[in-house]
Amino acid sequence: MATDPKLHRRSSNRWQNWHETYAVDAGRRYELHPGSGGLSPAKFRKSAELVLDLIEEAKAEGKVLRAVGGTWSFSQVSGQQDAWILDTTYANRKARLSAGAMDAGFAGDADGLLLVQCGVSIFEINRYLEKERGRSLATSGASNGQTFVGAMSTGTHGSAIDHGGIQSQVVAIQLLSAGGQNLWIERPSKPVASAAFVQDFGAELRRDDDLFDAGLVSLGLLGVVHSVVIETRPIFLLSASQFEHPYDDRLKQAMRTLDPAGIDIPPEVQVPAGNPRPYFFQVVVNPHKQDTPTRVKLMYEEPFPATHQIDYRLQGKYGAGFDLPGLVGKFLDAVDPLTPLLTSKLFDMQLKLFANEKGTWGETFDFTTPRSQTAGASLAVPADRCIEALDLAIEAHKQFGPAPIVFACRFVQKSPGHLAFTRFEPSCVIDMDGLNSMNTHLVIERVRSALDAAGIEYAQHWGKFHDLTGGRLAASYGSDLDRFRAVRSALLSTPADRQTFSLAAQETVIGL
Repeated sequence: MATDPKLHRRSSNRWQNWHETYAVDAGRRYELHPGSGGLSPAKFRKSAELVLDLIEEAKAEGKVLRAVGGTWSFSQVSGQQDAWILDTTYANRKARLSAGAMDAGFAGDADGLLLVQCGVSIFEINRYLEKERGRSLATSGASNGQTFVGAMSTGTHGSAIDHGGIQSQVVAIQLLSAGGQNLWIERPSKPVASAAFVQDFGAELRRDDDLFDAGLVSLGLLGVVHSVVIETRPIFLLSASQFEHPYDDRLKQAMRTLDPAGIDIPPEVQVPAGNPRPYFFQVVVNPHKQDTPTRVKLMYEEPFPATHQIDYRLQGKYGAGFDLPGLVGKFLDAVDPLTPLLTSKLFDMQLKLFANEKGTWGETFDFTTPRSQTAGASLAVPADRCIEALDLAIEAHKQFGPAPIVFACRFVQKSPGHLAFTRFEPSCVIDMDGLNSMNTHLVIERVRSALDAAGIEYAQHWGKFHDLTGGRLAASYGSDLDRFRAVRSALLSTPADRQTFSLAAQETVIGL
């Protein structure tokens, strides 16, 4: 017999993030369960009503409510001391939208739309799309254990040079907020769902660009994102290769322009004749030995052949797709983390060289195991200034290291969302990953300070370690920060409303 959605209150209030970088004692802990059976509008309404009731109860008690997903964030952007924590990961239903659910003005491919609840993980989406639908995500982070909504809400930067962050695939947001607000938010220029469909979900249709852009990367400051509709694309293959290349003028020019055509690509790498632009471009640098060649990774798009057998089994090797903090954490099991040997051996032993490894998006960026006591920070800079920024990072490590850390640069387009950190057109993301040590954090902060002094614009990944100040935030986001504040003030009109969705770790610098 099918069961209805329910809220389950946990007996233990202790909460810890996945990478074990912080823990809190919550006021209460809840789990949102979707119920058994199919996904119906009635169950969606019931699930939303449960969350809305919880919001009002937290508000009446003067408590903060924080919704959490896969808990992959290094920073304190999710859990909060004494807050009520809502675990969304059990609410993992997904469904296609029928043609009858579409607005008359919808101009896209209805077959490419997917409705996902707040707890659906990226690896669940990959398997469903690729195995059952013949479709694919266009981009995601290198790890796939996060919930899609959690990655969206913290601005995960994505991995494709002609796409923005993960939230660039979202076309509708269902937001539950104070005062019983159940909002279905779309862009006026891109209507998706019909009024009747939205009404069946018990929601109010809002087509507003500012509200949509605030909701894409909201950090939980607007309410609980209950579901989203994402656009997918036809399934495809990636042909991935990784090779050594000197950190020379040719590579630097390729990094500035997102065009590696002028570098020395090994002859065994199969570069498509008709489309030499890669789908993915990454450069990993060893800051301990500057004469060590970089590792360049290129992935090219290929058509998906009917003969390809999708296989998600872990291969036990660090090939086409991997999570860099997890890789460093794995390596720390065998190597003294306090010496420069870490990154040198990491390059030689773990960042293997390979050519033309083929897989779908989900196969390439398959499940990765988070490691405790690793640290990660990511800075986005304008791509045309990435070499200045990277050289400052290398110099900071030279002056204030050694630290068990590596630098990786990947390239993406400007992402939608007022608080999206990949906000430059295009952006270079400098990932700084290593052991969660004092030296690592010192070097990361010195990199930020060096960019400040050099006047290089940058923004920081909300879900990774950062040292945000009001000045840095204003410099990064400018008028977009004002737009986010204005949306929040209009949506949460009373101090009690805003308190319910506050975030102590970010509150003072965001100025809410």
